[in-house]
Amino acid sequence: MKRETMIKVIVIMILSVLLLAFCISSFICVQILFNNTFARTVRPEHDLSSGLLYEDVAGRYEREAVSFYSGKNLLSGHLYCPQNTEGLVVISHGMGGGEESYLPQALYFLDRGYQVLAYSNTGCWDSEGKNSIGLSQSVLDLDAALSWVEGQPRFANTPVYLFGHSWGGYAVAAVLAFGHDIAASASVAGFNDPLTMIMEWGRGMIGPAVWLEYPFIWINQRLTFGKTFSLTAVEAINAVDTPVLVVHGNNDQTVSFTKAGIIASRDQITNPNVQYLVCDKAPQNDHNHLFESLAKLAYADERNAAYEELYQQYAGEIPEEVRREFYAGIDRFLANEPDPAFMEAVLKFYQQALKH
Repeated sequence: MKRETMIKVIVIMILSVLLLAFCISSFICVQILFNNTFARTVRPEHDLSSGLLYEDVAGRYEREAVSFYSGKNLLSGHLYCPQNTEGLVVISHGMGGGEESYLPQALYFLDRGYQVLAYSNTGCWDSEGKNSIGLSQSVLDLDAALSWVEGQPRFANTPVYLFGHSWGGYAVAAVLAFGHDIAASASVAGFNDPLTMIMEWGRGMIGPAVWLEYPFIWINQRLTFGKTFSLTAVEAINAVDTPVLVVHGNNDQTVSFTKAGIIASRDQITNPNVQYLVCDKAPQNDHNHLFESLAKLAYADERNAAYEELYQQYAGEIPEEVRREFYAGIDRFLANEPDPAFMEAVLKFYQQALKH
C-alpha cells in the first residue's frame, strides 16, 4: 500500500473514531441536560416561602383529593369547590411549579362560581415520576387529567375551560388535538413548538453551537415522546373551532414574543374563534408578571429589598429562625395578588365562549 494511501486510511479512521466519540458523547450530554433541566420539583415549605398555599385558605375553600395515571405515573391533584356550578376550569402549571402554583388565579375562578381542577405534572410535587421528562410531557399530563374528568359522571353537563401558563400554555393549546370537549382555552405565554423552544433555550446557553446537537436533541425527544413531540400548538388550534385566547407579553424573555411563542405564529392560525391579548405595559409585559397586579409587584420589590438587606447583614448565611420570621411577616395575599383586569379578561372570554 502506498504511503499516501495509508495516510488517507489513517486519517479517515481517526475522523471516524472522533465522529463516533462525538455522537456517543452528544447522546449522553443531551440526556444529562434534559435530566437536569426537567429535574423533580418539590412543594415549597410554607414557612420558608412567600407563595400562597392551601394552608392560607383552607378554612374558606373546600377541596377533594383526586389522582389519575399519566402513562405509568400516578398524578396527584385536587378538585376545588366541587359544589360550584358555573363550569370547571382545569389549570396546567408552568415548569418548576405544581398544583398550587396558580392558586391565586384558581381562587379568582372559585369566587365566581367555578370548580377548579389543579394537579401536579409528572415529576412535580406529590405526583410520581423521577423527573418531568420534557416539554411535551405537559400535554400528555393534561390529556390524562381531561380523560379523568370525562370519566366522572358529575361533569357530564359541565362546560370545561382550560387555563395554562408557559409549559402549561403550550399544553392547553396542544391538547385540543386530543379530541376532548373543551368550551374554551386560555393559553398564557405558551410556546408553539417544543423543539423550537428547546433550541431557543440552547442558543441562550451555548450559542450557535447548539445546532451541532440538533439531531441528538431531536432523536432523544422523538424516542421519548413519539409523534407527540412533533405536535405544535398552532396545528392543534387549527384542528378545532374551539375558542382560544392567546396571551403574551411583548417583553417576554423566556418564551419570545417574536420567535417561540404561539403568538409569533398567529399568521398561521386559521381557527376563526381565536382571540389575542398582547400585554405591552411594563412591568406586566414579561413572562411571569402578566397576571400579577401592580400592587403585588410593588410589594414584591419592597420585600425583596428587605430580604437583600438581611442577606448582606448575615453575609449570605441568614439563620433559619430569621428567615422564618421574615416570611411570617409577609402579606401572602398581597404578595400573590392577581391583576383584576387580566383575570376579568379571561373570565369574559370564557363567558363569551359558552355562548359560542
